[in-house]
This record gives sequence, C-alpha cells and structure tokens, in this order.
Amino acid sequence: MSWVSIFTSTLPLLAILFYVVPIVFVIWFLLRFIKLQQERNDILRSILKKLDQRNQ
Repeated sequence: MSWVSIFTSTLPLLAILFYVVPIVFVIWFLLRFIKLQQERNDILRSILKKLDQRNQ
C-alpha cells in the first residue's frame, strides 16, 4: 500500500471526526452549563431561606 491509498482511506474518518467532535463538545458544554446553573439556583435558594428566617 502506498501512502496515497492510506491517506485517501483515512479521509472519511477525518471527515467524520470534524463533524462528531464539535457536536460532542457542544453537548458536553451544555450539560456542564445546566449543572452549574442548577448549583447556582440551589445556593440562591438557600440564601433566600436564610434571609426569610432572619426577617421573621
């Protein structure tokens, strides 16, 4: 096998990687962002409860 046939046989794999890797990264980023937002909401909810208890 020459280097040309090896290169042309790997081109479809590289093309798939160029499409799959960004999609996986976007999904990972969105899941991480949602988790961080949920943690933030939990912290804010606990602060609100403490403030409500203090004001009563």
